[in-house]
Amino acid sequence: MKPRSVVAREPGGSSGTPSRAPSRPPPLGCVLLVGRTRDLILRLYQAYRRQDIDEVIGGMHDSAEFRPVPSARVYRGPDDIRTFFEHDIDELDEFDFRVASVLEQDEQALLIGRYRQWEEGDLKDKSIFWIADVEGGKLFTFDPFDNISDAMAAFKGRLAAG
Repeated sequence: MKPRSVVAREPGGSSGTPSRAPSRPPPLGCVLLVGRTRDLILRLYQAYRRQDIDEVIGGMHDSAEFRPVPSARVYRGPDDIRTFFEHDIDELDEFDFRVASVLEQDEQALLIGRYRQWEEGDLKDKSIFWIADVEGGKLFTFDPFDNISDAMAAFKGRLAAG
């Protein structure tokens, strides 16, 4: 049976119990981050984990394009992105998103993570990679990739174009 809500969990936490709001950032070994882009990504990730949708939306650029997983559509602008977090997120097959590390350069970041998905009656852990672009201190784009090769190529391409 597929869970009805999507909640980020503490690394190593049970998939059946929502995490509590963290009282401090995760230990250094859990998330590798530096700089302003990292600060924004970490703040939004922690807000997502504690289900503070207003803070997540507050970190979005007015023209943001947000695609949470490869199977989802692109959500455009804060109001549309709010629709994802308040309604559409429950329709995803994927759940239990975790960010393991973040590589940052200037206003681009490559997030490396995992999620869970029900497949043929079994719960499977899968890798996922996101590229985030920040503009003016707000999340501007957020794009998912199923494999590291595609994510790294896209990340390098954005860095070269920037």
